[in-house]
Amino acid sequence: MQAQQGHYFVYIFGEQPQSDLNIGVSDNLQHYVPKSGEPARKPKLVYYEHYDMEEVALVRERHIKACSLEETSRLVESMNPNWLDLTDTLY
Repeated sequence: MQAQQGHYFVYIFGEQPQSDLNIGVSDNLQHYVPKSGEPARKPKLVYYEHYDMEEVALVRERHIKACSLEETSRLVESMNPNWLDLTDTLY
C-alpha cells in the first residue's frame, strides 16, 4: 500500500507543561480548532508539525506518544516556549 500524498499534521493540544496532552494526526487540523469569532475550545493547540505523507506523520505521532511527559513538554517548548495557542498560525 502506497502512502498518500497530502497535508498531514501531528498535533499536540494542552494547557501547560506537565499537564495532560492530546497527541494525534489529522489531515484537517483546522477542523479541530475554533474559527475566528467562535468560542475557544480547551485545551489549546500548542504544537504541530506538517508532513506530506500520512505514513511519516503516523510514525512521528507514535514516536512522540512513546516519549515521557517531560520530553513531550520540552518538544512543545522548543517551538512554543510560552505554551500559547497556535490556532492563528494555521490561517
